[in-house]
Amino acid sequence: MSAHPIRRLAPGLPLAVGTAAVALILGCQAVAPPPPPTAAPAASRTISIEASEYAFNAPESLPAGRVTLELSNHGQEVHHAQLLRLNDGVTFGDFTAALQQEGEGALRLTTLEGGPGAIDPHGTSQVTLDLKPGTYALACFIVGSDGVPHLAKGMLKPVQVTQAASVPAGEPAPAVQGTFNMRDFGFDMPDVLAAGTATYKVTNAGPQPHELNVLKLAPGKVAQDVLAWENAPSGPPPFEAIGGINGLSPNAAGYMTLDLQPGSYVAICHIPDPASGLPHAHLGMLKAFTVRG
Repeated sequence: MSAHPIRRLAPGLPLAVGTAAVALILGCQAVAPPPPPTAAPAASRTISIEASEYAFNAPESLPAGRVTLELSNHGQEVHHAQLLRLNDGVTFGDFTAALQQEGEGALRLTTLEGGPGAIDPHGTSQVTLDLKPGTYALACFIVGSDGVPHLAKGMLKPVQVTQAASVPAGEPAPAVQGTFNMRDFGFDMPDVLAAGTATYKVTNAGPQPHELNVLKLAPGKVAQDVLAWENAPSGPPPFEAIGGINGLSPNAAGYMTLDLQPGSYVAICHIPDPASGLPHAHLGMLKAFTVRG
């Protein structure tokens, strides 16, 4: 556990990306068009992304096909990297303009493609995704103690996914230790997992977007302590954020790689339900599990 307080988590699609918050960044600088496509090096299909307050250091272009994204948190707050594919014909400028006018309603212009889940400072999070060519946005939706999502402070970056004329071989499919299904509103996954580094396939079998973020509970804490702290943050959180996979649209899938130490954990989804406005975790999408050596 890091020594500093961890800000309230809102991984995935978030609590309120309001127009005023988005204007904090859009009103202070011109929104540049996405950079011209440049082919990513074919030699490596593992892409490093660095997060800090409040920016991503990431390539402007990614290769199409199966790609591994590894997020390193060099900041002092919790960060994640949600990858959004803009609908065909929608530019990054269109998307940011819609954000300014509609807040989270602008997400109608995108599909959720996953991304490395929330991690504490100095941690890493890794996912493997199958990316189609197009224009994407990399965003951190985590909300700070001031109530402002990190994307409104600069953690919103255009990324172009390009298909090379000569298509290189993509990452091989990871060797998986199991498949976890997300649904409205729960996780179909084992109650006990083995300690160590392992890769799991995660599929969204529900009609709403879902995510699977992983929290390691502090000694003596249980799943309901997570919800209690998030409702009224006071003192250090009763958990560590150790990764997972960010929001996936219905029928989408991806792979998350976790390094699990023995202990008690929860899988959690914070994406809000359109009907009630409640995070999915408050509708039952919070599953306790144990890791044994």
